[in-house]
Amino acid sequence: MSARGLIKKSDKGLFASSLILVVIGLVSLYSLGHHGLGATGGNNPYFIQQLAWEAIAFPVCIGCWLLNYKLWDRFVWLLYIFNIIFLVLLLIIGRKISGASSWFSLGIMRFQPSEFAKILFIVTFAGYLSRYRQNLRKLNFVALAFLQFLIPFGLILIQPDMGTAMVFVMVFYGMIYVAGVDGLTIFVSLVVFASGAIAASPYVLKGYQFKRLTAFLSPETDPLGAGYQLIQSKVAIGSGGMLGKGIFHGTQAALGFLPTAHSDFVFSTFAEQTGYIGGLAVILLFAWFLFRVVKTGSEAEDLFAMYIAAGVFCMIAFQSLINIGMTLGVFPITGIPLPFMSYGGSSLLMNSIAVGILLNISTRRRKIMFV
Repeated sequence: MSARGLIKKSDKGLFASSLILVVIGLVSLYSLGHHGLGATGGNNPYFIQQLAWEAIAFPVCIGCWLLNYKLWDRFVWLLYIFNIIFLVLLLIIGRKISGASSWFSLGIMRFQPSEFAKILFIVTFAGYLSRYRQNLRKLNFVALAFLQFLIPFGLILIQPDMGTAMVFVMVFYGMIYVAGVDGLTIFVSLVVFASGAIAASPYVLKGYQFKRLTAFLSPETDPLGAGYQLIQSKVAIGSGGMLGKGIFHGTQAALGFLPTAHSDFVFSTFAEQTGYIGGLAVILLFAWFLFRVVKTGSEAEDLFAMYIAAGVFCMIAFQSLINIGMTLGVFPITGIPLPFMSYGGSSLLMNSIAVGILLNISTRRRKIMFV
């Protein structure tokens, strides 16, 4: 099939929704420099660096779009081993930022391997599930599936990167559910897993992490400490009202009152300028994107493609739900970025790869029938 034929047959809604979200993210980042935020004055480094990453991510997305997704299936175990080696190296030589060994330094840019670990895990785990779907009721095959999850999950937890670790949990359970693993097995393992996580939290979580997780219940008890970000986020969103203050006229984020307005709280930044209407538009765009992902997976040519779509759905749905929820005070602050919109080249590049693979899957759509 020619490149033109691939593009013609692919899911335009999938591409359009993700592209619009990227543009909204860029506009939000650009608005932070409108009032001269930072030492560089109006020359906003967040916007410039994100634009540079987008110049890399877009052709990568196109490349994954044109590359037959079935080629990934040939190298799933090699990709899995590469993923684990990369995460181990990160613990040894990675750069520590805010107490976490989560980054490789690339000169003026930073690279976060745990972001790519998510899409690599989705692809490699989809390969395993598609090969052994008929055996997933056998204990040894289920145990091996858990082992494939636990190794990268543990390495990311050690960094520590709690946000990414939580995403891994949701992706794993979502994928095995779609693959048909017995519901009782999933429930029992979730209970055991959650109980272990709660019991280990005082030993695994650092003091500031534990405060951030609990501050959303009553941020007013520590308004200048753990509750500060959430309070400022609510002020920013609330001050936007129904229609917002206008693009480039936000003050709460642009003047620096809202910390990490470029990353964790980019939704608050946009909602302040566009109001509840703009915030709702972003939520609907994510819903549209996720609907197209479900459609792509349901019409996939084979099980491998369907499981990839399921993994990407769980990843994007969970991240967007938690990020938007934490800006509103519904969920704890976990440091999970908002897909496509938050500042961060690694996240943008990873999401672009995921979209590219899904677009390629959508060009080869065919209803699959189960007997």
